[in-house]
Amino acid sequence: MQGLKDLLCRIASGGVDFVLAGGFGATAHGCSLVTRDVDIVCRMEPDTLLRLHEALEGLRPVHRMTPGRLPLTREQAEDGQLKNLYLSCDWGQLDCLGEIKGLGGYAECLARSEPLDLAGHKIRVLTLEALIAAKRAVGRPRDLHAVLELEAIRERLQK
Repeated sequence: MQGLKDLLCRIASGGVDFVLAGGFGATAHGCSLVTRDVDIVCRMEPDTLLRLHEALEGLRPVHRMTPGRLPLTREQAEDGQLKNLYLSCDWGQLDCLGEIKGLGGYAECLARSEPLDLAGHKIRVLTLEALIAAKRAVGRPRDLHAVLELEAIRERLQK
């Protein structure tokens, strides 16, 4: 997971405003999930995507869900037509989402996030309650398993 942490720090250093979600967000709250990617929610607007493109420079980001796994280009970032980005790069997989099921877009996720210090970088991570709601809304077996663990963490914290 070191590569994923380094990837998050690099994006944060690049001035990209985002909220950490998904399995890595759950891990930040103490969940034992093993994840292969970083899920973030961000504004899918040209200025955010340009900062993301610059932050990933040198890491060879490619679209992992498209035929041919073509590189992420500056023109795509400037275009502003992307709703989600599913990238693979030298340091791992990164999913940039325009919204999170059960929560909404960047503004709604930001409102349901809290600060986290990650290797000297201040980032935002979905709250425990927001992660539970999002994982429940997705409803895949692995997400429902994560809900059970996140609820146990919440119960332990409330005691």
